[in-house]
Amino acid sequence: MVTVGGLIEHSQERYLAAFTSFVAALETSQEHYRLSYGSKVPDSTLCEAGTDVRVLGIGSGSGGIDIVILKKLLQRHNSMYNRVVEPSEEMIERYKTLVRGDTSLGAVKFDWRQQTAEEYFKTKEDTKFHLIHAVHVLYHVDDPYATLRDMWEQLADGGCMLVAMESDKSDWGNLGHKLKDTFGQGDHDHLKRSFRMSGDVKQWLDTAGISYVTAEDENNINVTECFKEDSEAGRLLLDFLTNTPHVTNEPQITAVVLEYIRCNSSVVDDRILLKSVNEVIVAFKKCT
Repeated sequence: MVTVGGLIEHSQERYLAAFTSFVAALETSQEHYRLSYGSKVPDSTLCEAGTDVRVLGIGSGSGGIDIVILKKLLQRHNSMYNRVVEPSEEMIERYKTLVRGDTSLGAVKFDWRQQTAEEYFKTKEDTKFHLIHAVHVLYHVDDPYATLRDMWEQLADGGCMLVAMESDKSDWGNLGHKLKDTFGQGDHDHLKRSFRMSGDVKQWLDTAGISYVTAEDENNINVTECFKEDSEAGRLLLDFLTNTPHVTNEPQITAVVLEYIRCNSSVVDDRILLKSVNEVIVAFKKCT
């Protein structure tokens, strides 16, 4: 059976290279994408204006989106405690570099934790946070439902939890369904595999009786390079889209993926574009 998935588990270096190729292929600029998160943070519900606000970021990557969120909160709060949980030393260093170069973050106290989500939640920290966010992180945890439960338990009354995932309404999201259906191991438990989507988060929230709101942002991925045999950027992009390392070494998988893209993409000025839909889910914890 052909193995699909496991890119970041195979090689973090390969994953970061593939992610870089993905960012370069987005039709919307990375800066515009990051800034869109500022409008999705309901800071007025967190705690009284002027008081310290506590933020927990799970899998914060290089910190670009986190900083947008922090700046939005600083419009209303005088000071902030921000705990960063990120397993990659390289990503933490990139985040720290951004912080050092931005004097507007002087009111933020950073607490760096180089840990996976699983390692962090095993410590049973008792600090409660007004905002907890996980932006495109739950693809990589062992059990997304357990991680959501742990995040919710550390959320303070009146706070909110923000989770971003690819939507299964998108063409890229449905590529994941195609790969699961074609190369799955037969048990169809996609939570054990590499293709989780926003619907998984909403299912957990619905089951738990937790209220939430959602917002979607559409984007196009320029996948033209994927059809060029000699393009390393295309090979890396295919790795990211399939979450599979060196996927072009697997002709069976590659054939299915490229055929899917041909049938579900659009062509604009000789560019082949695959639609992505980023869904941001904000859940609110009622005061008890």
